[in-house]
Amino acid sequence: MTEPSAQPKTSKVPPAGPGFAVSGALAAIGAVACAVLGPLGARSGLLPPGAGEGIFRGAIPFALVAVAQATPAMRRSGRWIRGLVIIAVAVAAAALPIRTWIASRSAPPIADVTTDLDNPPRYVAVAKLRVPPANAIDYAGDATARQQRASYGDLRPLIVQAPPPRVLAMAADTARAEGWTLLAQDIGFGDLGRLEATDASFLFGRIDDIVVRVVPHPAGSRVDVRSSARNDRADDGRNATRVRHFLAFLAERAAAEPAGGPAPR
Repeated sequence: MTEPSAQPKTSKVPPAGPGFAVSGALAAIGAVACAVLGPLGARSGLLPPGAGEGIFRGAIPFALVAVAQATPAMRRSGRWIRGLVIIAVAVAAAALPIRTWIASRSAPPIADVTTDLDNPPRYVAVAKLRVPPANAIDYAGDATARQQRASYGDLRPLIVQAPPPRVLAMAADTARAEGWTLLAQDIGFGDLGRLEATDASFLFGRIDDIVVRVVPHPAGSRVDVRSSARNDRADDGRNATRVRHFLAFLAERAAAEPAGGPAPR
């Protein structure tokens, strides 16, 4: 009597349980929370800027975990829409933290930039606000100048075909449009104009101080700008970006204003 042949056993890959999908979703939520709460806490004053930035960058590892957990769960279960939503939320939450991290890695370790490295504009009104342990009001020196030349060689004075009083008025309007808080605006002997202001970074409210100097030039006026962090030792490039934007907008304003435009206020 012959024995019945044994049926071959087939192995099936068990579908992925809900654990991977749930942990991926939780990690994506963590990424969103870090990306939102870090800047919110810093801007509201509940956290120092450094702590807020640390929480903000925590969105990156959370996003990596979310992608690593959601991808295999999506492939095994076939629930592509849920997996793609988790991945999309995680990547979106980490996009800006990654961008700011890359910017900080590529920027030189300086926090004081100017369009005149030989004779940087000096702070006067800002001096009252630079209380220790804040940075000194004096320019950072030759080492900083060398690093600026290597990294921000495009920062140069702006020549405007208008007299200093008029250019100073346009500079003040541009500063207000940029959201700066003006501290001083005056024209001294020999049409030497000076404007001082403060500004806060968008994400973490880091305070920077700015001085704009306007002096006579054969073509009209020369505008120099200096922008520096009040407390940070490195600014991740934000002061150079601010100077570029300000001079570009001032140049546009000057080009759009007709000759003999409005009298200075």
